[in-house]
Amino acid sequence: MLIAGYIPESFVDWRGKMVATVFTYGCNLRCPFCHNYTLVTEPPTTLLGEDYVIDEIKGLRGWIDGICITGGEPTIHKDLKDFVKKLSEIAPVKLDTNGTEPEALKELIPYLSYVAMDIKAPKHRYYEFAGTAVNMEKIERSIEIIKKYAKDYEFRTTAVPLLNMEDFEEIAQWLRGAKRYVIQQFSAQGGTLNKEFAHLKPYEPEKLHQICNRIKGNFDECLIANL
Repeated sequence: MLIAGYIPESFVDWRGKMVATVFTYGCNLRCPFCHNYTLVTEPPTTLLGEDYVIDEIKGLRGWIDGICITGGEPTIHKDLKDFVKKLSEIAPVKLDTNGTEPEALKELIPYLSYVAMDIKAPKHRYYEFAGTAVNMEKIERSIEIIKKYAKDYEFRTTAVPLLNMEDFEEIAQWLRGAKRYVIQQFSAQGGTLNKEFAHLKPYEPEKLHQICNRIKGNFDECLIANL
């Protein structure tokens, strides 16, 4: 495991819970709006050992509500399963993923209490928002696995202002029947991988509510986050 960082207390990485958050290094996508781009483009100055992180989190047992593993993209790490299994014995585990590694995801599902999968854009614009070629069959497979096997989950899309209402409607039709869909407010605070995206103005909250109201019939629940 390449662990680039660890936060013992976070209120923003699992809705309604205080969690310890583990950041893995590296990603197989190059999303131009990525705000964790240093985990993708810059070699880590230091890496944390698995045993160190596990011992730290053990010390939080009974204090935190869960553990979030995010990145980067955690599922590119071949030893993630063993790491997640150990963490799941301490507290419930949430995984943030881009869905590009469905077989790894399926192996992890039994040890996860929550999965959050990013949906970058409608299918015909995926390359534009993922920043690289994507095997869409793998994305489809991950969606199926999550819908069928995850204990609890959400699909989520960052509302990059280059996405329009029609894009969100297409995503909603694609994910129709999913339990939960979350529209995340775009933020360029701290910079973005593609510097041009740092100058984009986020949608006004009213616009995000309009989008949510238009598409919410496709899901059990449609939420807006990070306003």
